[in-house]
Amino acid sequence: MKKQLISCFVLLLGVSAFGQYQLMNPAFAPGGDRDGRAALGLCCTSQASLGNNPSVMNFFSDLRNKFGDVTFTKTDGYAKVQGSAYYVKEFKKAAIYDKGEEVAEFYVRYDAFNDDLEVKRNKHSLTKESLIRDRDVSCVVDGREYKYMSFMDDNGDMVEGYVVTIYSGNTYTVYERLRKTYREGRYAKTSHGTDFPPRFSDKTEYYVAVANDAPVYAKLNKKKILDFFEGSSKKELAKYIKKKGIGFKDAQDLVSVFRKADAMGNTIEVASN
Repeated sequence: MKKQLISCFVLLLGVSAFGQYQLMNPAFAPGGDRDGRAALGLCCTSQASLGNNPSVMNFFSDLRNKFGDVTFTKTDGYAKVQGSAYYVKEFKKAAIYDKGEEVAEFYVRYDAFNDDLEVKRNKHSLTKESLIRDRDVSCVVDGREYKYMSFMDDNGDMVEGYVVTIYSGNTYTVYERLRKTYREGRYAKTSHGTDFPPRFSDKTEYYVAVANDAPVYAKLNKKKILDFFEGSSKKELAKYIKKKGIGFKDAQDLVSVFRKADAMGNTIEVASN
């Protein structure tokens, strides 16, 4: 009887695994015809990963020590921090693309602290995975396309991560990068003071790519944006900014300048990075 129960259990596990396997596009299954996918599949971990943020491991280690929880998980840790690691907490239906071709539909949410696209194979799944980090693989959720690519950050270093295209023209492409930063909490120094809990803070960055070059950090500042141009083009765009009263307060101000630059056609003089 015991042997029969074990056999049934193994059979059920096999059926469950096969059912999950069938949810994936065959091209991504073992033996699939796409380079680099055969052994990995679209989702590469059984739990949402800790991302590629170098401070993440220390962050969770510190929290584990503070709260003394040896069974500590990422979700538990987020619950201890004020605010959210997500701009949108719900998993939403998303289309997954490989080299521009739609290959699957999963439920996805973006972990902006870890720079991680968390995936559920179906809406009711209890298992979270991470979308494979690959420049050929992109994800469209809520009309926003997340691409994994290399870009130059505000320190002048080449890094990799997810960005979202907010404008694409003939010469210029503007990307948005929504992040969450972690701020340490602190205890009040006296009994009359106020404790400040650890918290997540919003951070939005913008990047601009010229033609096929890697995107470069673009500060929302008139002088910094005009540095993307030179000569008569720079002067003309400076006049445009003044005429329109552009204050570079948000993404639309940024996009309007590069849309105008694209409209200038072949006469635009692009500054070399």
